[in-house]
Amino acid sequence: HIHQRPKREHKMTCVIPKRENVETMMIQPYQPSPAYPSEKFINWVQRSRWKVAIIFAFVLILISNVLYGTADTQTNASAQSSDAFSSNLNTTTAASESEALSLNLNTTTELLPQEEEHHDQEIMDTKFFENSRDVKDQPIRMGRYSNDIPFFWSIPKSGTSTIKGILLLCLNLRMATSSSQIDYDSYDQIQVVNGGLGDDNSRGGHFVNVNFGYLPGIQKAQEWNMAESGLVDVAVTSYINEGVTDAFDPKHPARIFTILRHPILRMISLFNYHKVVTWEGDTSPTLLEYASGSQYYKDNWMTRTLSNQHHSPLRDEDLLYAKRVLKEKVLILLLDEIDESMARLVTFMDWGSRLEPPLPPSPGDGDQGRGLSSSACLESYLHSNPANNHNEVLRNSAEWQMLENVNNYDISLYSYGQELFDGEQRELYSNLK
Repeated sequence: HIHQRPKREHKMTCVIPKRENVETMMIQPYQPSPAYPSEKFINWVQRSRWKVAIIFAFVLILISNVLYGTADTQTNASAQSSDAFSSNLNTTTAASESEALSLNLNTTTELLPQEEEHHDQEIMDTKFFENSRDVKDQPIRMGRYSNDIPFFWSIPKSGTSTIKGILLLCLNLRMATSSSQIDYDSYDQIQVVNGGLGDDNSRGGHFVNVNFGYLPGIQKAQEWNMAESGLVDVAVTSYINEGVTDAFDPKHPARIFTILRHPILRMISLFNYHKVVTWEGDTSPTLLEYASGSQYYKDNWMTRTLSNQHHSPLRDEDLLYAKRVLKEKVLILLLDEIDESMARLVTFMDWGSRLEPPLPPSPGDGDQGRGLSSSACLESYLHSNPANNHNEVLRNSAEWQMLENVNNYDISLYSYGQELFDGEQRELYSNLK
């Protein structure tokens, strides 16, 4: 019989039958060849699985700490670099504003926002949405939203002169805007002024002495608490982000409206305006030169203004943000649908009571809209012939195509505005009626 005992000496008992003696001897066990180190490690792992698991987990934790520590270091370095870049950017002097806006009934110079310093984008976005009323909440009924202030986002060469004339003279609203008739620096507190457009007892021509068409005027409106003063019936500016963010607050929010025009037609009108007012004789570029030269205008002006991206190249995300603002915050008027647009505006802002009976004309008064009822004044503005008639530009021309290529985001935004006008805002207006 052979008995094997691991790790001990092996005893072998040899029994020889048919003999008198039984010899028992000790035989040395079989010595296997030495194991390789890998085999020893495998045997150890098999015998000590729980130890291996603990060691493996400890190593993973150590590696993860090292990796996350490196990532945090890189993030901090990147943040410091970004802060340094922002600091340098904020110290850059913005371009000065070049156009003054004068409200003189027949001729109004419209102000274009220039590249200015802006607040942190996320903070501005939050304040913008907090300080403005949603479109679906805009109609005033039964005294609701009595602290809200209508805010006209003025888009240059989109029929804004007509709208401002109606608001000022036909509806007799006290307007915060920019007018060359007012010496804004001569006042030290907010008040209503005449503006040289009529006597104190006549209808129309009254302004609030805040130069709201310029950024310094918007800051002055904030310092003088314009929104809380109760003196403003409507605020007018091209600076929609700065105006809403700085001059209004959640208790006195802005109710925004604007009038849209096809971007290419608007650009052509802007070219003709500069041709008369800005450029002289031989220095005037052709429309094709104007369309191909970025030094003459800012591409995708509406999208850049709504998304507050005046410097960097636009992205699809900027267009989506502009569409969101247009959908949620802006009552849309269309120049091509001016009659229905004004009817909607009067209904949404509850200005129907301002369409008053005729007033006797003032002696020697030749201004448009004076001596008429508010309704007749409205009709006079809406259906008068435009002061500027220019040659039509064909849609398949090189000039049109060039302007279309550099204003693709604005064209998309305009189409979206048309959809809102014909869709949900038409339904909302029908329910109000």
